[in-house]
Amino acid sequence: MRSAVPAIRVNQPALQSIRFSSEAAHKHPDDGVPPQDTIVRSIPVSVERELPDPFKTKKQNRRYFWAYAVGTTLSCLLIFNYEKTRSPIVNSVLYCLRRSEHAKAALGPNIGFESSWPWIWGPLNTVKGNIDVTFKVKGDTGGGNLHLRATRTSKLVPFDIHAWTLETDNGEVIDLAKDASVDFEL
Repeated sequence: MRSAVPAIRVNQPALQSIRFSSEAAHKHPDDGVPPQDTIVRSIPVSVERELPDPFKTKKQNRRYFWAYAVGTTLSCLLIFNYEKTRSPIVNSVLYCLRRSEHAKAALGPNIGFESSWPWIWGPLNTVKGNIDVTFKVKGDTGGGNLHLRATRTSKLVPFDIHAWTLETDNGEVIDLAKDASVDFEL
């Protein structure tokens, strides 16, 4: 079965012998090759098969494109979330949460992320001064959701903390901003 794309043949004389030519060498005197070492070749060019049809596998190419797009999007989401988990803001929040007496009473000691791959929801943009994150934490006796909302008007001023709460799995909401055992500033 032949494709709609015709085969291309370039008819030239049979392979000519390789000849040495000092005339061709004079055309490029700046290349640093002595004229007696220049080889001029005359080789016929022919295509002995049909050219591939790029539209033959159109459906398969679309699948590859969508698989690549989904894979790249998921990779970017994971990378950006990883950057949030390693943010100094999140590390400071966890540090202060571990020292909070109210959090220790509700969750127990050894407070940290709920899983080894935590997901942090919400914007964490310290350059624009906008933080509104929520993530799951757990201790030895319980778990919960930690929520931090803070803003700042300029890079020269510290963040204003609007909400720093811990909602435990049993529904209790603890306002960590009012906890006297923690002096939390961003």
